[in-house]
Amino acid sequence: MTGENSPVVTRSAADFRMMRETLGLSQAWVARTVGVTTLTVVHWEDPREFALPRREAWDLVEDMWAEADRRAAAFVDMASKAVALARDNGIEPEPVMLSYWRDFKEHEIAHGDEDVTIAGFHLGRRGMMRLENASVRMAVDRLHALGIPLTVMYAEIEA
Repeated sequence: MTGENSPVVTRSAADFRMMRETLGLSQAWVARTVGVTTLTVVHWEDPREFALPRREAWDLVEDMWAEADRRAAAFVDMASKAVALARDNGIEPEPVMLSYWRDFKEHEIAHGDEDVTIAGFHLGRRGMMRLENASVRMAVDRLHALGIPLTVMYAEIEA
């Protein structure tokens, strides 16, 4: 049985790896967050190993996916409405601009100690930046499929 937040209907080693990589989560980060070794996560993703990810690891990845998906859907909704309004007025819209974080330090300066708890785990600034960038990657894919012009720029922080 999969979680209600999962984009897949199975919980295979490949499912876990695909979701982890799409979210931009390293094996080491997942390991630290759920309290296992990096080698354990490597084994979870190896189809030759009979080691399945812990429930907590699935909850973390699926809930992060759901949050990134929610944020991406909000980006797409706003962009779609803006583009439709422009086109309804006979104007070809400028590309929609999405912000992408370049590094953890800049994200920390912009957001301070902002922390979100997902599946009982505190993401911290590194997890938050990964989540925000994952939502942008998801939104880019959807906007492109909808034919909406877009560009991605590094997030700028105020000095």
